[in-house]
Amino acid sequence: MLWRNRTFLLLMTGEVVAGAGMWISIIANLQFMQSLIPSETVKALVLMCGLVVSILLSPKAGVIIDTYDKGKIMMLASLIRCLSPVFMFPALANDSLIWMIVSLIVMQCSAAFYFPTVQASLPAILSKDELLKANSIYLNISTLSRIGGTAIGGVLVVSMDLSMLYVCSIIAYAVLAVVTLFLRIPPITSRRMKEKVEFREVLTISRQDPALFVGLINNGLVTLFLGGVNLMILNLSTLQNEPQLMGWIYMAEGFSIFVGGLLAKRWIGNKNLMASSTLMLIFFGISQYGMSFASQKVMILASFAVFGFVVAFFFPVTATIFQKRLPEHQQGRFFSFKSMLDRSFFLIALGVTGVGLDLMGISGYLLCIGTLTILFGVGTYWYSKKHKLDVRAQDEAAA
Repeated sequence: MLWRNRTFLLLMTGEVVAGAGMWISIIANLQFMQSLIPSETVKALVLMCGLVVSILLSPKAGVIIDTYDKGKIMMLASLIRCLSPVFMFPALANDSLIWMIVSLIVMQCSAAFYFPTVQASLPAILSKDELLKANSIYLNISTLSRIGGTAIGGVLVVSMDLSMLYVCSIIAYAVLAVVTLFLRIPPITSRRMKEKVEFREVLTISRQDPALFVGLINNGLVTLFLGGVNLMILNLSTLQNEPQLMGWIYMAEGFSIFVGGLLAKRWIGNKNLMASSTLMLIFFGISQYGMSFASQKVMILASFAVFGFVVAFFFPVTATIFQKRLPEHQQGRFFSFKSMLDRSFFLIALGVTGVGLDLMGISGYLLCIGTLTILFGVGTYWYSKKHKLDVRAQDEAAA
């Protein structure tokens, strides 16, 4: 039973605490930048710095994840993450963007190891038939931590100094480091003994398997939007001159992710995961059209709720596709490769979003990206049908 799996429960417990700490830090970082940087483009450039370093680390991280003990990797990554909010104290004391950039780099270095390791660990501790449910639960847990983190951060940011928000983050990350001490993840020893682990092996597989190829494209397109969503939410809040709107948007999106996650396993059942993931892009595009009504608060909240509901289906489905199509000994490298792509798309998204908001405004930019999302959704759905791609939650159907 999934809920009787001790390692899975520890992973989810750590995610609740650390996720809340991360979102408190994000709220604090956005507030810190808001007082120093007027340009959306410059804000995007600052946020890019950490992503560049994590992209460079990802190939090495993937090899390390597939070679060494995953529990120890997560523990070390958690300890490194504790340093990230520490560097924000000199940033606050000196109004220094340099120290903030150092903080972001440390955070992204930790993330380059931690999150791919979690994804690669699930198939090692669970049966294949439990993966879709586990990925849905993982997304729900992440969403609960986001709701809690943004709610707490939204209250704290208006009631106390930013330094106290970073203290809360340090405490959360320290708790995560303690939790990871008790993880027991089965090692993969036979593969390590037979041959050298190389990162490029997973690149070849990703190109050869159409299901992985489509999944990466769909995931990349959604990430292209998510990479700039914090800037867009900040822009919407500023446009309506309501700082609290930022918290309401995060909560509306987070609550709908939680509700959608509870329904995902039941609604998807044993349907074709490939077809489901491509059709979801169309609903992403529709929600982005709704967000373009930037002056209407109800429309904004409703659109982010729709977006969150679709996210609850999309990411567990794509994660399950990847986990079921790949052998266990390649999962660390693949999820590091995916993480590298995600961060590359985040990097592009931050720049494109910043420039797009400055040149086109929030409404024009959302209309453009919504149209792009729908076109890609139609295109990848046609490609999946043409190549008869079929992946199910309960079996090993191949393309």
